[in-house]
Amino acid sequence: MKRVMIGCSVLKKEVEALIDCSDLEYRWIREHLHNTPDLLHTEIQAAIDAETDADIIYLSYGLCGKALVDIQARSCPLVIPRVDDCIAMILDDRSDLGALRCSSYFVSQGWLWGEDGIGYEHDRMKEKYGEKRALRIARAMFKNYQYLLFIRTGVETAEDRQKCEAMAEKLGLKVNETTGNINILDAMIKDSNDQRFIRIEPGEVIKEEMFRTD
Repeated sequence: MKRVMIGCSVLKKEVEALIDCSDLEYRWIREHLHNTPDLLHTEIQAAIDAETDADIIYLSYGLCGKALVDIQARSCPLVIPRVDDCIAMILDDRSDLGALRCSSYFVSQGWLWGEDGIGYEHDRMKEKYGEKRALRIARAMFKNYQYLLFIRTGVETAEDRQKCEAMAEKLGLKVNETTGNINILDAMIKDSNDQRFIRIEPGEVIKEEMFRTD
């Protein structure tokens, strides 16, 4: 049986380090496509279409700015966590996630160093506008936040925390920490039959309302 996970590379380290499943094959899609949901949609569908001999495909994505809407299962079922995004995935057990979103900008190891990470965005602005203007722009972008919330999942290093602290200082934010996990993905590949997951049969398409839990 061929089992494939297609996922966002922002969670690559967590998945490959923490999920013990030797028969699962991984296909990683660049995380910067989150800024362009239409392109992310196209990349995910292309990755699904390429797996013509898979028996089941797991998507380690949430709704992700509606990028998954109208994604179609082809020759095998698709299984997806019933979450809005990767933050809801790794903070699945936090009942106060809605309140945290109002005050905090979330960073994990993947978001710190990824192609679309907070540090790289600042570096791009600095190269384009110069240090002082880039800093003003960055602080304006984050003015509605109080904290950078550093999510520990077990794959981070001291260097990751240092980078988070340096970025918080530049942005005029405080650093908070919390613990996250990818237990929901582990349960998904073990075929847990509960309301946390959406299963799409061949020929069916993903609809936005499938992600509602009420």
